[in-house]
Amino acid sequence: MDDLTMVRGLLDAAGITASEAELAAYVPAYAGQRASLDALYDVPEARYTDPALRFRAGARVEDWAR
Repeated sequence: MDDLTMVRGLLDAAGITASEAELAAYVPAYAGQRASLDALYDVPEARYTDPALRFRAGARVEDWAR
């Protein structure tokens, strides 16, 4: 699938209409963003890491003001 078709599909799925001039600007921007996102998954060491911060209700609370 080419980038223009992908951008149109994404905009259609979001219910956004764009003029031909807007599409002409979005397509190169999409290509750059897609490459950047793909690069995030190209790091084998980070494949199974968990980047999310989690709230643990049972965690010990420490007073940092002391």
